Amino acid sequence: MAGIHGYILAGGRSRRMGQDKALMQLDGQPLVLRAAQTLRPFVEKVTLLAPLGRYENLGLPVVPDKWAEGPLAGVCAALFSTQARWNIFLACDLPLVTHNFVELLVQRVRASQCEAVVPRTSDGWQPLSAAYHANCQASFTQALQQGERSVIRLLEHIGVEEITAEEMQRAGVHELELVNVNTPEDWARIAELSKDAQ
Repeated sequence: MAGIHGYILAGGRSRRMGQDKALMQLDGQPLVLRAAQTLRPFVEKVTLLAPLGRYENLGLPVVPDKWAEGPLAGVCAALFSTQARWNIFLACDLPLVTHNFVELLVQRVRASQCEAVVPRTSDGWQPLSAAYHANCQASFTQALQQGERSVIRLLEHIGVEEITAEEMQRAGVHELELVNVNTPEDWARIAELSKDAQ
């Protein structure tokens, strides 16, 4: 736990879903609190990256975006506020992510000499279920101020340690854990997968 902070990205507008994804419930728990519960055993503290006033009733500290909307803005805001060397980020719309995944991420962070530890599945890089060193702050913020919005494109400019699908499988982590929900159809699929896993 020492030296690692956890952040939950919950600043999106959920346009395609038609309702706030962070507050949608799976097994009776809002997705944003599921993410917090998944992170909490592995980090010193958990913080939401979201607009002020949106989730104040959840009992979690909130850091708002400073310059713009979007995941990169959230990551930059976190890297500006953090006092930790390493910071783990989870998007709130990853309802199937487990402790096994976060434990694997932490293990890799502990041994890494890079600036980021990012999983890569058959769908490609998963930059919103990843860990970033505080050293990323300057380059990420500069890119954001220059109009960049994609975290993935920034991975080309920093030292990245990849977690492969094979490594996840050996650790008991299925790629489906990193599938996010954007639409009602995605949500229906996730709900079925959750039932099958019980």
